[in-house]
Amino acid sequence: ATSRGREYAHAMEKAVERLSALQSKRENIRNICVLAHVDHGKTTLSDGLIAHNGFISQKLAGKLRFMDFLDDEQRRGITMKSAAISLLYTPKATPDAGEPGPLLINLIDSPGHVDFCSEVSTAARLSDGGLVVVDVVEGICVQTHAVLRQAWEERLQVCLVFNKLDRLIVEMGYTPLEAYERMRNLLHEINGVMSAFVSEKFISQADTLLATFGGDNVAEGDETAGDDAELEDVLTDADHSDAAFSVDRGNVAFACAADGWAFRVDLFAEMYASKLGCSSKALQKGLWGDWFYHPKSKKIVGKKTAGGKLKPLFVQLVLDPIWKMYHAAEAEKHGYPPEGKDLATMAASLKVDVPEKDIKSSDRKYALNAILKAWLPLSPTILEMVATCLPSPVSSAPHRSFRLMPAPTLKAELDPDDARALVASRKAVATCSTSEGASTAAFVSKMLAVPMSAVQGMTGVGDSVFLGFGRVYSGVLREGDKMYVINGAYDPSQPEDGACEEVIIEELYLMMGQGMFRVKEVPAGNVLAIGGLEKYVLKSATLSSTKMCPPFGNMMFQVAPIVKVAVEPENVSDMPALVEGLRLLNRSDAFVEVGLMETGEHVIAAAGEVHLERCIADLRERFAKVALKVSPPLVSFRESVSDTGTAEATTSNGLLTIRATASPLPAYFPRVFEDSVESLRKVLLSAQIDDADKLAPEILSKLKTSREAVAIDGDGTEGDVEANLSEAWALGPKQVGPNLLMVGETIDAETGMPLRSLGKPLVGEAFGFTRTKREYATPESAVPSLIDLSDPTVMSTVEGNALTGFQMATSRGPLCEESLFGVKVSLEVIAKPRQGDEEGDGGFGEEQYGPFSGQVTSATREAIRRAVLKAGPRLVEAMYLSVITTTAEALGGTYSVLGRRRAKILSETIREGTGVFIIHSYLPVADSFGFADELRHSSSGASNAQLMLSHWERLDIDPFFTPKTEEEREEFGEDGDVGPNMARQFVDATRRRKGLKVEETLVKVATKQRTLSRKA
Repeated sequence: ATSRGREYAHAMEKAVERLSALQSKRENIRNICVLAHVDHGKTTLSDGLIAHNGFISQKLAGKLRFMDFLDDEQRRGITMKSAAISLLYTPKATPDAGEPGPLLINLIDSPGHVDFCSEVSTAARLSDGGLVVVDVVEGICVQTHAVLRQAWEERLQVCLVFNKLDRLIVEMGYTPLEAYERMRNLLHEINGVMSAFVSEKFISQADTLLATFGGDNVAEGDETAGDDAELEDVLTDADHSDAAFSVDRGNVAFACAADGWAFRVDLFAEMYASKLGCSSKALQKGLWGDWFYHPKSKKIVGKKTAGGKLKPLFVQLVLDPIWKMYHAAEAEKHGYPPEGKDLATMAASLKVDVPEKDIKSSDRKYALNAILKAWLPLSPTILEMVATCLPSPVSSAPHRSFRLMPAPTLKAELDPDDARALVASRKAVATCSTSEGASTAAFVSKMLAVPMSAVQGMTGVGDSVFLGFGRVYSGVLREGDKMYVINGAYDPSQPEDGACEEVIIEELYLMMGQGMFRVKEVPAGNVLAIGGLEKYVLKSATLSSTKMCPPFGNMMFQVAPIVKVAVEPENVSDMPALVEGLRLLNRSDAFVEVGLMETGEHVIAAAGEVHLERCIADLRERFAKVALKVSPPLVSFRESVSDTGTAEATTSNGLLTIRATASPLPAYFPRVFEDSVESLRKVLLSAQIDDADKLAPEILSKLKTSREAVAIDGDGTEGDVEANLSEAWALGPKQVGPNLLMVGETIDAETGMPLRSLGKPLVGEAFGFTRTKREYATPESAVPSLIDLSDPTVMSTVEGNALTGFQMATSRGPLCEESLFGVKVSLEVIAKPRQGDEEGDGGFGEEQYGPFSGQVTSATREAIRRAVLKAGPRLVEAMYLSVITTTAEALGGTYSVLGRRRAKILSETIREGTGVFIIHSYLPVADSFGFADELRHSSSGASNAQLMLSHWERLDIDPFFTPKTEEEREEFGEDGDVGPNMARQFVDATRRRKGLKVEETLVKVATKQRTLSRKA
């Protein structure tokens, strides 16, 4: 066994040498990721491709799941971490191009479970193309939509693989014609999804251009170049929007990865072209769609001539032979003669090279697979599609550069030399340059915790080493190079602000599944693992050889880490080990969030239950290695209002009263703001005006579209967007949150007349709105006050600290100190008037009450919190979109589980041609824990659920409800204690967890207490 292990290691080292020698030929590289919904066959497909290079046996391909090297992955049967491997493939020779050179294919397998969607983000960022795998029976599922969106956002070119064709024959019993119709409908649906993405971008960018130019003549010169390039990008995408996937173009393959066979129509076109007397190119176009072979005229005819009596060419020439093979195998298995030819005769007529013993095997399924593998081999079909349809790093770089490395947000002007260097570094990435003078840039998408035994040159059992999983985008990265680690907040105009650290590259590795093999250098366009970054990179970072390099753009994550638990060691003395373990866990997972609460609890936030289980297992077994206590899940809420409420608070010195009015924003406002946080940050906080010109119209377009989606004709909401934004002073919390602070007023204490405005409509101006001017009373008519608000210094102090108070109030609401959501706040400031001959002492009582600025902040915060309590406060809870697949027998049990968990049913559909029902519903996150297990239990395993974070929804129950009318008293009891007040339960549970005061009756009926038994 030891000698066999040494032989394997030696063979791998030889393979690595050959693969690393190909890394410099950028045109012959393909970086691809495999994307799909859970259980659609990604890892099985990857197995088939890996077997092509002999790293695993062809017989084990599809069963071994080579890329799932974690114990949990093998046990659960799902992928949890994205992993990479480099493969070698020599494409078929073409008459025009001559003998092609070998291709280096860097394959990244990604998870399909929604809880691990962050791994899909890291895989998509490092790839240039993708294979989207779709189960032909399951069809397009939730995560299929999500990965198509991910690929679109990262500007990946994708190919489609229809997998599990054998299920249509064996499980569903479809005829070839029914199977063809099923796949044609699926292809149409997937192209519709891709077309929607293109339309969305085209419309938003057209709005941007119209808003920017407004019909005026565009100034000539350099300023138009960037806009022209962007416009060109839109038009190019629009040209291809009608069919992203096309069978005759060759970017659609049909496969059964578990059995190891696949085909594209070009194979059959070459096979039948001479028999039908036409060119293979022409036949390839006719092998999909409404084209038929007319036996009398011996011509390919359209639908009209066929008259509904003929089979489509795809059915007749492609599917029929495969169906006949399966039916023959089924007949032979049960010992009765097949309707047509038997398997052995078919194998002979196909002239495939299959050993005699395989054809005569008593296991007819094995004999069938052997013939199909020889006739329609999986790996050459898929790898040929990758070689011809997916781009090399050089050809994909220009299309992806604006997404990979967007223009940086500069707070200051750059020197001309620095500006040129900045442009040069972006240009090097856009051209994937490896020339001598090009700067080196790489992106680390996540940190991998790899066992030392899997890393070449390292020894150690059980210990993990952290390597950066990344890709070189320009230049050549070598061992010993001095590089700068740049985080996402880096500003090239302020290189010394601490967001840039120097590091020496110690180790570079080629990734071969779990194994890491040392290499000396890696040129641009290649995927790699980098050692020695543990102290410098937390989750992801940019590596550059120059400080004049903008950071790579943030990766898009489909969900937020919503499920939280508190962890503590069973033994207090293990606390240092837990803290260190949490640090390592935070580094190893791109998506997990680790924090310390004010109560001293260590909290882990994950995407879902499965992800959380994985994180806890990693912490317990790999990183902390101590026994842990894990709390029940902690759920995040938000706070909102249902009505309008006004409240006042006075500063400690009594000189200034602040009146706050809280009211609800239209429901679509907070949703759009939540989805556009990055764009809002650029529009409101960026020093560059160009960004605001492009992004502000996009956000406005989303707001108007969302309003139209919920509006009813004549409901008077047409001007809502402009009315709210034109008066907006700030957003909160964190200056980009879903709450609005409106421009306020200073009020005369005696007459109640407004004297002047409080704040400026900064948000409105950023979105291009002008505020209507208001007429204010003359200062002479106002009653003199102890604070002179006409003094610009005093006014700026009041405005600045009122703004701070608003940010503080929105970050912690009054119900349970969760952030506010969808609240509009307006402020009024009233100065205390002079009484008779009362004179101010010229100060603000700061010696007694502290700084006046702090008094204003506290008073504003308190006024807003009181106003929220008076405005009918409501909890806002997170909602999952739940997609359940179930059978008719299990529908009753499924609906009972959904009913118990307050789910809102959206739709119930039956999958065409099957007995499978699909139920879409919204499920509150607070009631989702243990949902999948209970569902399986109540339906005897017939129901499966996928949960994806959808939106925030107001829980329309008053937490302070008390019955007032006679009817309410009859229904809810005198004190409203008949039936639980769910909102109040959530508020109390959250307050109790945070260590806040909870009002609850401990002794309900005093006379009954003494009769209770006392247990020791």
